[in-house]
Amino acid sequence: MIADVRTRRLAWIVAAVLAACRARPAPVVPGATDIAVTQVNLEPRDGEQLVVAYKVLRNNLGLRPGNVLFPARKLNEFRLAEDRRLIVGFLHYRGYFDAEVDEPKVVYAANGTSVAVTWKIHEGAQYKVGSLDIVGAPPEHAAMLRAMVPFDAGSPVDLEVYRPLRRALAERLQDEGYGHARGYSRLFVDRKKKSVAWFYYLDPGPRTRIGRIEVAGNKQVPSPKILERAGLTPGRPYSTAEKRRAELALLDTGAFASAVITTDADIMTGPPEHPDTGGLLAPEQVDANGDLVPRKLGEELALRLTVVEAPSKQLRAEVGVEADPTRIDGYVGTRAVFRNALGAQHHLVFEGNVGYGWLVRDEQDPVDGVYGSARAQYHHPGWVTRNLDLRITARWRDVIYPAAVLREITVGPGVRSTLSQHSFVDIDLGYRVGITRNLPALDAMTRAAVELPESERSDGPELTASLIADHRDDRVEPMDGWFASVRTSFAPGGAFGDNRWLQLAGDVRGFFPLKAGWSLGARVAGAAVVLADDSGVPFGPRLFGGGAWGMRGFGRDRLSPTADGFEVGGRSLVESNVELRWLPFRQFYGLTAFVDTGAAGAALDPFVDGVSAALGLGARLRTWYLPLAIDVSYRAVDHGDLGPPGLSRLLVLFRLGEAF
Repeated sequence: MIADVRTRRLAWIVAAVLAACRARPAPVVPGATDIAVTQVNLEPRDGEQLVVAYKVLRNNLGLRPGNVLFPARKLNEFRLAEDRRLIVGFLHYRGYFDAEVDEPKVVYAANGTSVAVTWKIHEGAQYKVGSLDIVGAPPEHAAMLRAMVPFDAGSPVDLEVYRPLRRALAERLQDEGYGHARGYSRLFVDRKKKSVAWFYYLDPGPRTRIGRIEVAGNKQVPSPKILERAGLTPGRPYSTAEKRRAELALLDTGAFASAVITTDADIMTGPPEHPDTGGLLAPEQVDANGDLVPRKLGEELALRLTVVEAPSKQLRAEVGVEADPTRIDGYVGTRAVFRNALGAQHHLVFEGNVGYGWLVRDEQDPVDGVYGSARAQYHHPGWVTRNLDLRITARWRDVIYPAAVLREITVGPGVRSTLSQHSFVDIDLGYRVGITRNLPALDAMTRAAVELPESERSDGPELTASLIADHRDDRVEPMDGWFASVRTSFAPGGAFGDNRWLQLAGDVRGFFPLKAGWSLGARVAGAAVVLADDSGVPFGPRLFGGGAWGMRGFGRDRLSPTADGFEVGGRSLVESNVELRWLPFRQFYGLTAFVDTGAAGAALDPFVDGVSAALGLGARLRTWYLPLAIDVSYRAVDHGDLGPPGLSRLLVLFRLGEAF
C-alpha cells in the first residue's frame, strides 16, 4: 500500500515537471500574423544621404528578421505604425528635430509568406546648442557644477547624454551637504535657427543635518556600537558623501554583510527612467513666469541605518595555480572566521594553506618541495577611536626561493585605519624569526659580494607600514582608474636584533580606457634596501622580480642578482609593465599585448647589469570564478644584451587573474 502511494506521488511529480518544462505558445497580440519579415531597410529619401548610425535602433524595432541573439518579429500593422514613430523619436533624441519618415513600403514575396519592409527617412539638420544655463546653483558651487557639463554653445544636441546630467548635478550637491537637492533638464527649440536653449534647473534646498537615527537588523552588535563606528550623531551635517563613508566604515569591520543608510530626503531614488524625460515638475513648482519655485524643506533628515550581520562562523576554501617554464606552483587553503567570538566587534580569524612548488634549473637537478603558511589573528575594529582597528597576529610561513627556503615566524600587534573611501594605512610591529634553509654553500667572499649574512638565522623586531590608495574600477580586471602604494619595513639590528635593514617599496599603476572594451594599463614598481649593517641582509627583505605577476621576461623570482649561478635576491629592483587590454564587456574571452622591462642589482643601483625587456601576447578565459590568463613572452633584451634569438628566451606563463 505504502509503495503504491509513493509510486502515484512520483508519477504526479514527473507529470508536473514535464508540464512545467513544456514549451508554451506566446500570447497572441492584436494584429499578429504568420507572415515573416525577411528584411528591414532604412534608406534616405531620393537625393539625400543618411548620417546617423542605426545599428542600435534595428534590434529594437517591432518588425525585424531574426538572428542568433534576437528572435524574429512577424508582420503586424500596429507594430509597423509604432516603428515609424520609433524611428522619428530615435532621431529627435539625437537632435534631428526636423526628421520625417515616409509611409513604409511593404513588398510581399511571390508566395505571400514573407515581406520586406523599406523606410524612407529624411533626417534634416542636427540642431546645435545655442545657449547653456544652470539655474539655482549655490554660488560657491557654480563653477564646479559648470565643469561637470561636457558641452557648450555650438555642441550638437544629444538628449541621451545631456538629459541624465541633471541627476549627476543634483547628486554632486547632495555630496556637498544639500541632502534634498534635485535637478531638472529642459530645452527650448528654435526651429528657425536650428538650435536649442538648454537649461538645468537646480533646487538644492537647505544644507542638511542629521536628526533622528534608527538602527535596524542588528542582533550581535548593539546599536550604540554601530553608531559609534559609523560616526553618526544627531546635529552633525549630513551629505551623501558622509553616508557612503559611514556605510564603508561599518563594512570594514567585517561584522556586516551589508550596511545601507536611507533618509526621508525629498530626492529621486532608484535607477533613472529611460528614456530620460528631464525630470517631472509638479504644477506648484512653476510660477506664472515659468520660473522654478524652490521647495520649502526642513534642515533635519531622519536616518534609518539597516544592517545585515555577516555569519557568526564562516569557512572558506580556495585554490591557486601559477606556472612558467622555470617553476610550477599550486596550493589549497582555508580560512575560518569567528565573528564576535569574544564579544561585539571582537573577531578571531584562522587561516592556512599548503602548496607544492616544482622548480627547474638549467643544467641542474630540479628542486621541489612542500611549503605552507598558517595565521591566527585577533581583530578588534574601533580600538581607541572609531576609525582605528587593532589586530594581534601570529604567523608562520615557508617561502621557496630559487636558491633557498625561508621559514619565517612573526608575532605582534598592528593597526589599520581607513583614511578615505579609497585610502588605507596599515602599521605592524612584530618579533620576527627567519631561518634560511637549503642555501648552497657559498664562500665568504661570494657572500660578502652580495651582502648575505653568515648565519642562516635572523631574529629581531620588525616594523612594517603601508599606505594604499586604490581608485581602480575593478580589482580583478581594472580598465580605468589608478592605484598607488608605498610600503616600508625596518629592523633595527644592533642590540635589538641580528640584522639591520630598511626596505622601501613603491608601486604605481594607471589604466586609461580607449574605447568600449579597450584599455591601456601601465605599472612602475621599485624597491630598495638601505641602512644595512655589516651583518648583511637576510632572506625576507631581499628583492626578487619576474614571474606571471611581475616582469614576464623571467620566471618567478628569477630577476635577481646571482651568487655562483644561484638567484639570491638583491638590494634594488625596478619593474615596469605596459599592457594593451581588450576585455569586452560580459564576454568569456579577451586578449592582451604587453611590453615589460626590469632590472635588479646586488647594491643600490639596479641598472648596473643592464636592463631586460620582454614582448608578449596574452589570452584570457574570463569565467565567473576563475579568470584564467595565459601569457606568451619573449625576452628580447637580456641584461642589456640583444644576443642571438633562441627558445630559452621564450616563456609561457599561467595564472589566475590579471598581472596588475
